[in-house]
Amino acid sequence: MILTDRELFLLIICTVFYITLFILVLQSNRRKLQLLQSRLDNIHAMQKMAVMEHRQQDDSSIYASEAYRRAKQCLTEGRSLTEGDWGALTEAVNGVYDGFSDKLYSLCRMSEQDMRVSLLIKLRMQPKDIATLTAHSKESVASTRSRLYQKVFGKKGSTRDWDDFILSI
Repeated sequence: MILTDRELFLLIICTVFYITLFILVLQSNRRKLQLLQSRLDNIHAMQKMAVMEHRQQDDSSIYASEAYRRAKQCLTEGRSLTEGDWGALTEAVNGVYDGFSDKLYSLCRMSEQDMRVSLLIKLRMQPKDIATLTAHSKESVASTRSRLYQKVFGKKGSTRDWDDFILSI
């Protein structure tokens, strides 16, 4: 089979196009892998720092804080936390777990709901309690937890995987 000049030209153009496309996809995947690797390195560094860090306050001090007592009171009354309560709770958690919020924000962009769920996980709250305090369904809380794991680690994980990660930092 003999190709005409036009067919040969089109074949060359298509070949160049596909090779270029292949190279672009390869570079894009390489960048994604590098981003995931840097996130994982950041996560490992956070976990090591949390293990080695000598806390000025005992972890149990968070459970004696006014913000925690207020959250427990809201739970007893079956209502969600107010904006002021969230601010106080965030400050209390960041005070005991040095820069907890900043560490999470450094991993990925988080919504207010994402951060609130993570704060309550850090306080070892049960999913049904998190749902009550955030005024969301238990299913929504579960979805948030698994979505955050996938967002940060780039792979599917269970809700428990996110909880374990939050408790480790």
